[in-house]
Amino acid sequence: MRLIADVGGTNSRVALSQSGQLLPETARSYSNDNWDSFYAIMTDYLSNNDTSTIEKVVLAVAGPARGDRAHLTNRKWEFEADKLAQQCGVEDIYLFNDLTALGYAVPKLRPDQLRVVTSGAAKQGSTSNSLVVGIGTGFNVSPVWENRGSVVCPPVEAGHISMPFSVIKQLKELGFDQEQFQTIETLFSGRGFTEYCRKMTGDAELRGPAAIVAYQAGKSSKTATAIESYATLLGYLLHDLSLAYMPSSGIYLAGGVARSIITVSPATCLDTYDQPDSILAGNTAPLWMICDDLAALTGCAQFTPPA
Repeated sequence: MRLIADVGGTNSRVALSQSGQLLPETARSYSNDNWDSFYAIMTDYLSNNDTSTIEKVVLAVAGPARGDRAHLTNRKWEFEADKLAQQCGVEDIYLFNDLTALGYAVPKLRPDQLRVVTSGAAKQGSTSNSLVVGIGTGFNVSPVWENRGSVVCPPVEAGHISMPFSVIKQLKELGFDQEQFQTIETLFSGRGFTEYCRKMTGDAELRGPAAIVAYQAGKSSKTATAIESYATLLGYLLHDLSLAYMPSSGIYLAGGVARSIITVSPATCLDTYDQPDSILAGNTAPLWMICDDLAALTGCAQFTPPA
């Protein structure tokens, strides 16, 4: 039995798994704002569930994980394997990034957990190369390399690298200074999306989710311009990521911002994503949307610890 957890910037989901299978009836979601630390969440979960047979603890964290330590990028929470081991009464504790967990989930995702954005085969034979792109509270990616049943998802912290030139060029044409969005996550994240919408509309109180609602209602031409131009920027980013990782078996989108933009303005994004390119030669990877909020827990259940 494993205790598994997906700790995001906004919510934490905790569950149990057995023989690589998530036990959905054991899953519980926590709003992080209501808790001082993840250790407090663990205390609550352990006291309200039968965890007597736990042998391993696998935690996916929305931030850097290095060895026995991890921390949330967008919240001052720290994770230490020794403390978790003492709290849970087990020795085997594994910490990795939440996008890495989604990467390990990709080979096991069912059709009902996915939404097709563009047509194409999600996997091609026994060997495949995919990419998970998460745009939610923060930003990151996870390469997924499959070879005859073996899955490797190397750790990446892509949100903190410099913004691609293709996006910078578009931002300049929209009137932004280069310094306003210096790294990928400063724009492609919940806070980045909100900041972008505020600057584009001139409404200092506007939040990203409200901008999406206003766009769907057709209430504001400024909001429409903001959402559609953001979708274009997302298309440029996905195109560049296709060049960087060559995910021939598909890009899997995750996170609230990605879901919202692809839902309300898919054509605007895809027109940019599918732009002609001498390298890809029109063979951009198919796009899929991960719709299951428990998918990262599936990845924690599937993860094979190193020997």
